[in-house]
Amino acid sequence: MKRVVSFGATMPLSALLVLPNSIYALQNLFSPPKLPSFPGLISGGNTPAPLQKRIQLGTLSVSPMGLGTLNLPINKEIDDETTQVLKTASELGINFADTAEAYGFGKSETMTRNCLRDANLEVGDNGMNIATKFAPVPWRPDGSSVVEACKASAERLGVEKIPLYQIHWPDIIQPFKSFGYENRKDELFWDGLAECYLSGLVENVGVSNYGPETLLRASDALSKRGVPITSNQINLSLARYRSSEATLKICDELGIKVLAYFPLANGLLAGKYSVETPPSWPKSITMKKYYEGTAPILNALKDIAEKRQKTVPQVAINWTMMKGAIPIPGARNVDMARDNFGAMGWALTEDEVFQLEAASAAS
Repeated sequence: MKRVVSFGATMPLSALLVLPNSIYALQNLFSPPKLPSFPGLISGGNTPAPLQKRIQLGTLSVSPMGLGTLNLPINKEIDDETTQVLKTASELGINFADTAEAYGFGKSETMTRNCLRDANLEVGDNGMNIATKFAPVPWRPDGSSVVEACKASAERLGVEKIPLYQIHWPDIIQPFKSFGYENRKDELFWDGLAECYLSGLVENVGVSNYGPETLLRASDALSKRGVPITSNQINLSLARYRSSEATLKICDELGIKVLAYFPLANGLLAGKYSVETPPSWPKSITMKKYYEGTAPILNALKDIAEKRQKTVPQVAINWTMMKGAIPIPGARNVDMARDNFGAMGWALTEDEVFQLEAASAAS
């Protein structure tokens, strides 16, 4: 099992991923999808995001899609396949990638740096803008922890200033909660994030896995120090649309850009598995309820993909861009990168968006 570490402590990576998603689900309101969508999310008279070369992310000018690095092979410091993926991404117009210190003891940050250098790409608008994340784990006491972690991430990434620095999840890992004791340090970590921004360690700041209530609190706290929140990175796909709708609305109202991880719902919306084509055992058992539950979405995706001569992943990812988000799917190889980034350069119609969201509501 992959493990994450910070200052000598370890914790299963799966726990760090599941816990934020669980609290995130509780923080969101559930309601059926509706059109028209929130103002500005489907572009209306403006050029839809998938058709744009660059969009604004705080002070950064980035591609409408990015690259996620959660699944890099972190058992080594450099990887030829990852280098080729980064080269391919850049050739296709991608200049944004996301990583985190929680991804393998900071090894993902180090590999990202090494592979960028191997691909002759610099960090920045003309190469690859890198976002990374602070892990608010229980043994980190206050805002100074954010500043220390930020400096360590910058060193691993080989930069003086991090383009986008995010808090990975709300302070929800409370080991003594079952005993009636909680020590939430969100406000302290927000102060630390502000220090990173105000001292020039980072160019932009963001949050991740924040639902509406926590996002409003964070925005209020940081705005008092003159620090804008650039982004909120959330689990967003057609499989999670209803539970994400309230957060999308708040982000739009606050002018906060949404970064969408898992736009293919951990592969469920890639079109690989279905009731007719289940995965091999034991995944055929463990994943059954998930691919059966997403059958209406997959049918709609396949219908549109066939009509538009696109792949199923491209349609699913294009939808996230049509909702105003920047999707950051991972890519294990060059073929996957080319397929994913083929979601750019064309746009779903509003009727197609409606068809997909109706299917999501039926799932």
